[in-house]
Amino acid sequence: MRKAIKIFIWYVLPVIIMLIIITLVSLPYVAKKYINEHGKEYTGRKLAVDQIRINYFTKTFRIIDFKMYEPDGQQSFIAFDTLLIKINPIHLFSSELDIDQIRLVKPEVNIVRHDTVYNFDDIIVFLKSKPKGEPDKKSSGPYKYVLRNISLERGKLSFNDKGANYTNIMKDLGFAIPYISYNEEEISKVGLKFYFENGGFFQAKADYNLKKGVYDADFTVNQLDIAPFLPYTRDYFRLKSMEGIVDGTFHLNGNISKLDSILINGDGNVSNFTAKDLSDRKVLGAKLGHVVMKNSLPMKFSFNFDTIALTEPYLFFEMKDSTNNFLNLMVPSPPSSEPFQYFYAINHLKIEKGLVDFRESSHGEPFNYNLDQISFAIDSISSTSKWIKAYSAARLNKRGKLKVEMGIDPSNPFELKVDYVLTNFQLSDLNLYSKYYVGFPILLGNMYYQGKTVIKARQITSENKLIIRNAKLGKKSGGLMNLPLKLAVYLLKDINGDIILDLPLTGDLKDPKTNISHLVWQVLKNVVVKVVASPFRALSRLMGVDPAEVKGLEFDYADTTLTDRHLKRIKLFTELEKKKPDMKIELTYFNDIELEKNEIAMGEAGKLFKASTGSDYTREKAQFTTFLAQKLKSDTISPVSGSLLLIGNHKLDSIQNSYAQKRIHKIEAALHSIDSTTRIKMATPNKEVPENVGSRPVFELKFSVDE
Repeated sequence: MRKAIKIFIWYVLPVIIMLIIITLVSLPYVAKKYINEHGKEYTGRKLAVDQIRINYFTKTFRIIDFKMYEPDGQQSFIAFDTLLIKINPIHLFSSELDIDQIRLVKPEVNIVRHDTVYNFDDIIVFLKSKPKGEPDKKSSGPYKYVLRNISLERGKLSFNDKGANYTNIMKDLGFAIPYISYNEEEISKVGLKFYFENGGFFQAKADYNLKKGVYDADFTVNQLDIAPFLPYTRDYFRLKSMEGIVDGTFHLNGNISKLDSILINGDGNVSNFTAKDLSDRKVLGAKLGHVVMKNSLPMKFSFNFDTIALTEPYLFFEMKDSTNNFLNLMVPSPPSSEPFQYFYAINHLKIEKGLVDFRESSHGEPFNYNLDQISFAIDSISSTSKWIKAYSAARLNKRGKLKVEMGIDPSNPFELKVDYVLTNFQLSDLNLYSKYYVGFPILLGNMYYQGKTVIKARQITSENKLIIRNAKLGKKSGGLMNLPLKLAVYLLKDINGDIILDLPLTGDLKDPKTNISHLVWQVLKNVVVKVVASPFRALSRLMGVDPAEVKGLEFDYADTTLTDRHLKRIKLFTELEKKKPDMKIELTYFNDIELEKNEIAMGEAGKLFKASTGSDYTREKAQFTTFLAQKLKSDTISPVSGSLLLIGNHKLDSIQNSYAQKRIHKIEAALHSIDSTTRIKMATPNKEVPENVGSRPVFELKFSVDE
């Protein structure tokens, strides 16, 4: 027995140890050769490995310079520089995989898509077609594993979409996972970061509970260039180029087994956005787009936004014949028979410093118009809103101003109300249309325009008040309509040279022949024809006076004198009240305060001028201007602006307010002096109402009855 043991120790055991050593030393070379020669049998693709290294003392395993080729065996599909695995082999005897480190260095993946086919589809088909072994009938319970220090470094992913002619490269990919185990109760932390080819990066940090499937992640997108994504817009828009930079931070949480549980919130920006059409014309842009998203469920198509804001957006809109440039930009899509269910809510939707370039090219030469300083705001809107209100303002062609208050049913844009006021609009801006339709060029003129438009059941009703000042027309030459417009302008001017028109407008939008611009021109035509045909209105039948007599009371700026004409009308009002006892009558006071302050300032400055020089400022205009410049120590200044500065806004406000109170008190006293039982009331609306714009001091008679 001792002899046998001695033989085993001295002869057999060394041979076994030598064989084990030879096997361990040669194992990497054998594995490398086997993978290179038989890799295709297991993956369907040619595999190549340069080196396999095993350090039995540090328990590390390395694969160096690995490649999986495309089906042609020439191009690389997947490659990496080094894969390092550090394992604790002793745990394998207890059916547990225990790995201290997995490190993948410089992996490269090249994905190619052609229509709906990817360059890895053949691998999936190959693996699915391989015969499966007999299932293990024993229930061994959950597989045990512990993975530590999982990392990927300096990765690169290339995606080539041949159908869209688009290639996107993400470089410097990296992530780190400290710990994962089969029975992990604590949350595992995961980090990921990679850089885009054109600059910027994507970064993610996540906590993940493997057992519960619950995740909580923060994502950051920095300086993402959207230009490479242009090919993916071509199914929807015909654009030549698209530029912009995206930044954002978002939070995501949910359960990996419940896709519809994904909850997302955060905020993002798009800066310096520009989109150009196929003719290389800029059609859309924005200096900054800002979105703040509240808790949203994207898989349920439910989106909540606190804020959507655009700063300095740009729009080029061109109308030509029966179409416009945006209809031409859009790619038609087939109609969907399935209803699409979604929800959205926006707390604040706003636009600041917007710019619109408008062009209309249906009248021979192009009509260009510019709207800038556009502001737009909606306080709250959602997919379930039945009615929303919006407020907007803009500057028109660098001079005029527009204010709009609008209400609309978002589910039916043909249900709306619009109140608007337009000031200091230059009539010469409409020169093209004036010459085209009536043959008169507009040389001078400012327009003030207030309107209230209602569309209900596709029936449009619009009440419009038009005030035109200093209108002057040129010589007639051609025109589609033979209208005596110059004569009409002369007849319509009042004693102050103003034209004030009420322009009611109605139409049926269900009629495809209805055209709003044609309706407006028809109304204007009717006014012109009527005023020329009948320059004097018939006296009011009820009172036996001109209708203007029961319209109200008018004052000049800086004038509070109650004249005999005023008293005659006040008496007429009380008589009208007696003839219509059921009618409520109000005298509503309107006045453009700023214009009156101009007059007051000139008058007050004129007093100072007279006290200093003894001259009348209305006669010595040049001397008066020089006087103001000396007082204000300014080289050049206009009489109006100089007077405003000299007198001061505080004093002007006081004087103007006293004038208003005097007018009201004098009229009230006159009413009660003529009829102590009168029920006529005075009303002073908010100074911001559109009727004040461009108005002289006027008390308009308003009538109403109880319903």
